[in-house]
Amino acid sequence: MKEAKFAVIDVETTGGGIKGNKITEICIIVLQDGKELNRFTSLVNPGREIPLYIEKLTGINDRMVEDAPYFDEIAPQILELTRDCIFVAHNVGFDYNVVRAEFKEAGIDFNRKRLCTVRLAKKLIPGLFSYSLGNLCTSINIPHYDRHRAQGDTEATVILFQRCLDLDPDYEVIEEFLNRKSKESYFPPHFKAQDFENLPHKPGVYFFKDKNGKPLYIGKAIDIQKRVLSHFREKSNRKYELLQNTHSIDYELTGSELLALLREAELILKYYPKYNKAQKNPSKPYKLTSYHNKQGIEQFALHKNKIAPVSWMQFYTREEAIQFMEHLCEEFELCPKYCGLQQGVATCNHYKIHTCSGACSGDLSVADYNLRVSKALDYIHQYEQSCLLVEKGRETGEKSFIYLKQGRFSGYGFIDDAADFNHHEDFEHYLIPQKSSAYADRIVRRYLATEKHIVRLPLTSVEQHTQNIFENWFVD
Repeated sequence: MKEAKFAVIDVETTGGGIKGNKITEICIIVLQDGKELNRFTSLVNPGREIPLYIEKLTGINDRMVEDAPYFDEIAPQILELTRDCIFVAHNVGFDYNVVRAEFKEAGIDFNRKRLCTVRLAKKLIPGLFSYSLGNLCTSINIPHYDRHRAQGDTEATVILFQRCLDLDPDYEVIEEFLNRKSKESYFPPHFKAQDFENLPHKPGVYFFKDKNGKPLYIGKAIDIQKRVLSHFREKSNRKYELLQNTHSIDYELTGSELLALLREAELILKYYPKYNKAQKNPSKPYKLTSYHNKQGIEQFALHKNKIAPVSWMQFYTREEAIQFMEHLCEEFELCPKYCGLQQGVATCNHYKIHTCSGACSGDLSVADYNLRVSKALDYIHQYEQSCLLVEKGRETGEKSFIYLKQGRFSGYGFIDDAADFNHHEDFEHYLIPQKSSAYADRIVRRYLATEKHIVRLPLTSVEQHTQNIFENWFVD
């Protein structure tokens, strides 16, 4: 391993994450056995304007790079200089991916083993307050001149790397980090490997947190550890920025995917994390209504913005609404024309629904058809009943339950697997009340449309014995 060559590299860029980011300056110092063999430094014309905030940070402006070579002009020299080298950088994920993207744009495939001095320093020099290059250099007395310029940052990284080599004379840690199968090669720079190993392979919600413990992103997973690792491997600019700011990852077990979905929805609304997009711009729901047309037929309709005197259900995408109405037509032999699935036709001729018994063609009386609609409405009313949904628990010997009050998510809890739900006191003391939301309502609707293992309690019993609990927890 002492014969290995290391190319310590730093790039300055136009900013904007990884994708679409262009190099404005690059410095490479090649080391072998801790000693410098070669170096290369150059400004690079990015082929675009340098943003003002980048100019203020690096001091590099458009005039300075006007006559500098484009990356494809120096690409062969960089390729040859780094051949058979291990790519070393402080926060290597950034520099490596930006350099690789530039090579790809130049039509050259660039692949090197890589090593991150942030992770190396955290392993070999633990306990420091910060591992940013500037703060780290201050902490361990490394001279750091021309900060945010490629040569100054590379020279400081070289000294840091040489310190790490002194602390790892047999290259044991370095060889461990160079193992391409190691998950650590994907970890965020501030994240501890042990914290990842502590993540469970179970359903639940997880929290990416900043250095102050504030949630930056909240997600749900059937397998928390596997899902978190998939985030580490994503290359989008937004995900890169999230991982750069992540210092820890916490989790909460739920036992089931359904409860994980509901907890995720609730927690996003509670913390409003910076990197979550879902629920921040909720759309108006589609409302399922009904009315008697001129022929006396009770007809269903879907409205998004209109105020209707009767609203049976609501959906949050048109696709979801259409799927439910198609199911309703097939289940109760209703007419697609009178269920909002076809318009402007004398008699229905739906591409999928072939169970219409002829209300639209006069083959079925109005009274008989309306009787079918009545049965369909009874079916819809089941969605509005108070009930318990029983799911798996967080561990063996436990089960979870989700309380729906008039069809809306209103609480959850965990209870012994042997317990029954015949009376309110069987679950009342285990209930953790929750406020519902449009997003949670949508999750429940989808679940009720597909799942069957539901334990129902009488409506009056449930409402009577839980009303006091909710009044104590929530104030309108």
